[in-house]
Amino acid sequence: MVEWIRDGLNREAILYAERFGRCLAGRDPDQKRYSALTTSQIRNIYGEVERMRMKGFDLSAMLLLKPRLTYATSRNATDGSKDFNKVFIRAIDAILEAKEESEQAQRFERFADFFEAVLAYHRAYGGK
Repeated sequence: MVEWIRDGLNREAILYAERFGRCLAGRDPDQKRYSALTTSQIRNIYGEVERMRMKGFDLSAMLLLKPRLTYATSRNATDGSKDFNKVFIRAIDAILEAKEESEQAQRFERFADFFEAVLAYHRAYGGK
């Protein structure tokens, strides 16, 4: 997943987003007992990502996204929220690994696109 943030989204990334979104919605047939992630748990984080997108990349806001994400997902520590936190913390770290701000901004755009895809599939599979 980190390579998609570094190098760009591809078909495999979108398939992963679909499987992950379905899993987070509690609709993965391979998961017998999985407590789903609610849309409200991630709405504030997604809203912050969209605000950053509109304003342009801001390193300070990106750094603060990690603790906000952790707080939002730990308030109701479901399996889905724990998995969501793990995946997106890794994605944020992939953004921050870039040395140049211009590269961080490009990675942020890929991150935002990936986040949007996961959220869309989460909702499509009945995420509430």
